[in-house]
Amino acid sequence: MVFNIKRFILFIFLFAAADQITKLIVIYYFEIDVVRLNSSILFPINEYLNFYVIWNKGFAFGLFQNDINLVNNIYMILILIVIIILFIYAVQINKKAYYFSFSLIIGGAIGNLIDRFSYNAVLDFIDLHYNNFHWYVFNIADITITAGCILTIILELFFKEKENQNEIDK
Repeated sequence: MVFNIKRFILFIFLFAAADQITKLIVIYYFEIDVVRLNSSILFPINEYLNFYVIWNKGFAFGLFQNDINLVNNIYMILILIVIIILFIYAVQINKKAYYFSFSLIIGGAIGNLIDRFSYNAVLDFIDLHYNNFHWYVFNIADITITAGCILTIILELFFKEKENQNEIDK
């Protein structure tokens, strides 16, 4: 199986674009103030889902929201390092499933990085809940990053061992 770097880059672009397009739709539909970043809009969809538009100025799960400049600089540097490492690793292992899982992670990371660079915050808007239990508000980039991590873990746990066993049997 030959690694196709063009397809890998295309997937990365598609996942980052999907995130940015959904965020632009939310910004325009709810007329979000992208200058002040103080919009907090709740729009119920059904009994389990709301659009709750918030700006995450901190790190993961809203941590460190008081040190915005420090967090943004550290976040952008770390994400760029992770993107480079994942890209190089995907090229080295040269396997279709891995480059798909890494493209999910990299595309999502780029989507949130674009927000961080453009607004000094990340736009989150998906609020899943059951009764009074609400999960953290998230976005499409968070979904792709999570899906990519889960897929990578599954590949490592269940398929890496089979590959190693096949090499031993040869």
